[in-house]
Amino acid sequence: MSSDVPLSVRTPSPLGEFLRARRKALAPEDVGIKRAKGRRRVGLSRTEVAELANISVAYYDLIERGRDLRPSASVLDGLARALRLDADGRSHLHGLAAGGPRRRRVEPEELTDELADLLDAVHPNPAYVVGARWDVIGANRAACRLFTDWEGRRAKRERNLLWFYCCDPAARSLFVDWQQEAADQLALFREAYARHPDDPGYQRVLDEVFRGNPDTVDWWERHDSDPRRGRTKRIRLDDGRVVRLRQLVLQVLDEPDIRVISYFADTDDDLDAADLDS
Repeated sequence: MSSDVPLSVRTPSPLGEFLRARRKALAPEDVGIKRAKGRRRVGLSRTEVAELANISVAYYDLIERGRDLRPSASVLDGLARALRLDADGRSHLHGLAAGGPRRRRVEPEELTDELADLLDAVHPNPAYVVGARWDVIGANRAACRLFTDWEGRRAKRERNLLWFYCCDPAARSLFVDWQQEAADQLALFREAYARHPDDPGYQRVLDEVFRGNPDTVDWWERHDSDPRRGRTKRIRLDDGRVVRLRQLVLQVLDEPDIRVISYFADTDDDLDAADLDS
């Protein structure tokens, strides 16, 4: 990849970006189209997608370019069939087209006494609190020992969960399935970003991540649709043992952008509390 990494990848039209990414990911042969001799184009053309979806090329072009349109359910179903989307992909497509309520601009976030008490109560299970832009605003001792010492990090970017997953060398060693874990987190961050289109703080986080790991630019542009929420994570401990931790995410009722994320050992794994205590 070129060292010229675009540090400001914008998302003006999540629906258009998703369609474009899925279109480019399909070869003509995947949808029963015979490849013309000498054809070098990657993926399907807009014309081919429109014909497969039984809509006009001009209309499809408007949808993909992100004009202010609300395609009907039948049009979306036709596009889903044309792009060979599975059930999750079809649901994601309809969700992007429907949009969602824009939330207010995120205000500065602080760890309340109640959340701090909860982190202490969950110990020795690892737990941390993240804000809307995924800044870690609090973590218990077990989380700092298992993941990274967020409390001791000085640079703001290093106290961000997305940056940790994608850019911190410690994450590569910790997660057995590191690349999948990091790509999943980036896909989830995209959804959070879409709820706050007017908040520049999200772009600043992305710029730091793109700068710290240029591969994430490709992951972002692929527009993956299945981030696998709540998947059990395989963790490699300092002594080399691999354990599975189940993730539990709690949302704060009064501040829905603030989440408490905790981890519990899989019942089949031999993980003693002392392994994560300090």
